[in-house]
Amino acid sequence: MKEKNKRMNEKTKLTFENVPEVTYWRNPNSGVIYHCSVHRNTWVECDEFEEGGYDYDTAKNHMNISSVNTRVEYNYWYSWDEIVEKFEFLCTSDDVDEDFYVNILSNRTLYREFKLAKSRLPYLRRALKREPDAGHDVELEKMLSYVEKYNNLESFEFDFGF
Repeated sequence: MKEKNKRMNEKTKLTFENVPEVTYWRNPNSGVIYHCSVHRNTWVECDEFEEGGYDYDTAKNHMNISSVNTRVEYNYWYSWDEIVEKFEFLCTSDDVDEDFYVNILSNRTLYREFKLAKSRLPYLRRALKREPDAGHDVELEKMLSYVEKYNNLESFEFDFGF
């Protein structure tokens, strides 16, 4: 819980000017993890500058983010304000080691199993109302724990039950 609060505090301090070069964000509705790169301070030689100068390559109102854990890579264009509003800040590239990247951030199987668990929740809730003594509560708790583990950036092994 302390780590989640720390990340939230970091998120509120992030601005376009002080954001690290590489960050990872999650869409809270779908669970897709995105990679966002901000390229800045590159040397630009053109007629606009008499002696050349530093300029931002990434515009604040036109930033590219790409999905990391989906079957096909999706690219979207957002402004910095839309990214901060729509997505949850996860971490920077400095916080990520190879094991965390492979097992959590870019793990397509983990994302697919999260989607499966999340899609079964409405069915299990209806089944629990229809048949309270049929044992659906155990299955519902299991699916809820999978969703919670994914939201806390923990890996899990999905039990298909066969």
